[in-house]
Amino acid sequence: FGLSSIYSQDTPSLSYIKYLEYVTDNHPLLIQAYNRAQFGQANQQMARGAFDPKLTFENQQKKYNDQLYYNQSGGSISIPTWFGLSLKGDYSVNDGVSLNPEDKLPTDGLYSAGISLDASEGLWINKRMATLKKAAIIINQTQAERDLLINELVTEASLAYFNWLLAYDNYQVNVQFRNNAAKRYEGVRQRALSGDIAMIDTVESFTNVQQRILSLSESEVNLVKARLEASNYLWGEDNIPLEISENSIPISVSDLEIDAFLGIENGGLDNFYLATHPKLNILEAKVGTLKIDRSLKRASLFPDVTANFNVLQSNLDQITPLNTEQYKAGVKVQLPLFLRKERGDLKITALKLSDAQLDFNFESVRIQNKVSQSVQAQRALVEQLDLSTGLVTNYSKLLIGEQQKFNAGESSLFVVISREQKLIESKIKLNTTFNKYLTNKAVLFNAMGLVIPS
Repeated sequence: FGLSSIYSQDTPSLSYIKYLEYVTDNHPLLIQAYNRAQFGQANQQMARGAFDPKLTFENQQKKYNDQLYYNQSGGSISIPTWFGLSLKGDYSVNDGVSLNPEDKLPTDGLYSAGISLDASEGLWINKRMATLKKAAIIINQTQAERDLLINELVTEASLAYFNWLLAYDNYQVNVQFRNNAAKRYEGVRQRALSGDIAMIDTVESFTNVQQRILSLSESEVNLVKARLEASNYLWGEDNIPLEISENSIPISVSDLEIDAFLGIENGGLDNFYLATHPKLNILEAKVGTLKIDRSLKRASLFPDVTANFNVLQSNLDQITPLNTEQYKAGVKVQLPLFLRKERGDLKITALKLSDAQLDFNFESVRIQNKVSQSVQAQRALVEQLDLSTGLVTNYSKLLIGEQQKFNAGESSLFVVISREQKLIESKIKLNTTFNKYLTNKAVLFNAMGLVIPS
């Protein structure tokens, strides 16, 4: 599969922004990123399920030798609420000759309504409440994980495109000077045949042609490798990998274009907010969940208390207030004497929380330093680009002058080739510096934790 079918030109060009649009359309990692966010929502839905009302029906009976020993039936509905409280209503009807005394009920059955309290894990927090609170935090965490995955995908794809652009620019340099070497060889050969210069100069000129052909071949291999590397980030529908066509070429991207697309205008500082960085949001979520765990562990140091109270009513045909003189109630209190397990568990959680807070502080400083380094590196690279451009200009002038001297018989072919080699090196250096300049923009985008608009 190839991207060539998208274009109608003989030599299609693929811009940086168009390339990233393809990357963010169907890349599997992008699908995983959005699945990650949906995971948080599904986890919250599951946590809310702990507060779902529950309907129960139960029946037990025994019959032997045509005699009904017991037939016990009952149905109930339970509605969990906050702080370990649950509302419950049920109806029971029992029959049989061998019922336990406590199971004997009125003939029409017995209705009950009441409330139960489970403070075994604390009154102000319990596992049910903690799970729901953590689920809300996990939503923010999974959204941050999604943003981080997208950020890293865009960064890696950008680096692949910039390397493809570098390989193409270097290839073009080698094409230009291979052609120059071949043209110069023809000129040298003609001058040697006419006796204007020594025949040995043709050997040196031809050797230079061979060197240029070798350099061109190496740059062509690098170009193919870079193009295939950039193709790794392109996917079509139904998870079909795409490949950039051989005749496609990258386009040099402008500052304004790349800065606007990545959101790093004015050095990126206008859009940099440390508090919204995905990595910090993930660590902040970890701290938040550990704080909830710590509260839950602290609650385990208090006595376990469970209590219930249910009023009983045997006849609902007549509408009367519930008779609170008829009830069923209970209470249970439990407390370990030494609390060694609970205190140890609390200490472990406190240590984990301390580590998480240290990680958060360390990552905050690291991100700020990385952003600052990228901003300063960008300024230095601008100066290096200016110097590299000046070197190319000056070496071009030196080569032209040396070529003119050689044509006039005032210089040697060796010096001309040496001047040309310096020009080639300066152009390759300029391309490499420009690649570092673009790469640093992607690094800055990554360091700031930004996400391109969907």
